[in-house]
Amino acid sequence: MLSEREYMRTPRSRWWLSATVVLVAINIVVYIIQTRILPDSFTKQYLELSLFGLHHGYVWQLITYQFLHGSIPHILLNCWALFVFGRDVEWTVGKPRFLALYFSSGVIGGLFQMAAALLWPQYFGGLEHAAYEAVIGASASVFGIVAAFAMLFPNQRLIMLLFFVIPLNIRARSLLWLVLIITTIGISLPNSSLVRLIGGNVAHFAHFGGILTGIAVSRFYFLRFLPPRAADE
Repeated sequence: MLSEREYMRTPRSRWWLSATVVLVAINIVVYIIQTRILPDSFTKQYLELSLFGLHHGYVWQLITYQFLHGSIPHILLNCWALFVFGRDVEWTVGKPRFLALYFSSGVIGGLFQMAAALLWPQYFGGLEHAAYEAVIGASASVFGIVAAFAMLFPNQRLIMLLFFVIPLNIRARSLLWLVLIITTIGISLPNSSLVRLIGGNVAHFAHFGGILTGIAVSRFYFLRFLPPRAADE
C-alpha cells in the first residue's frame, strides 16, 4: 500500500502543519505588506526579479519575486491553484520534496524568463527595458506543482472553469497539455491579440520553466519511487 511507505507516513506524523496552507498564508501576508507598507521603489529595485537586479548581484530576487503579486485577482488565482493541487502533491511526496519542487520551479521559471529577456529584449524586455522585464508572482512555482499533480495523478478528473468562463470536465493529463499549449502560444506570439486575450503581460517563459521543472522532477524522481494512486490504475 502507498500509505505504508515511510515517506508517505512522514508528512502526516511529523509534519503536522500543511506546507501548502503555510505557503498560501505567506503569499497573502506578503501581498498585504507589499501593497500597504513597502515603497514601490524598494519593491521594484530589490524584490522583483529583473536582469537589472541580477546584474547588480541581487540573487535573492529569484526567491522574493515568487511572493509578490500585481493585483488581487493575480494572488487569488495563484493561491487557489496552489491550494487545490498542492495538498495532494504534498501528501504524496512529503513536505520536504514538495517545498523543494515549489521553490525550484519558481527559481528555474524565473531564470527562463530572464534568459528570454536577455536573448529577445524586443519581446520580453532587457537591461534597456527594465520596466518591462521585471517579473513577480508565484505562477512558475504553482505551475510546477500543477505539472507534478498531472504526472502523479494523470487520470484524475477535474471540473473547472477555463478563464473563469468556459466549463471543463477534464483529466489532469489533458489539463497539463492545455496549459502547455497556452504557454507555447504565449511564447511564440508574444505581441499578438490572441495572447492579449488569453493573458497579456504574463511571464509565459517563467510558466514554461515551472512546468518543465514539475514534469522533470516527477518523471525522473517522484515516479521512480511512487506507484500510481489506486484511482488512476
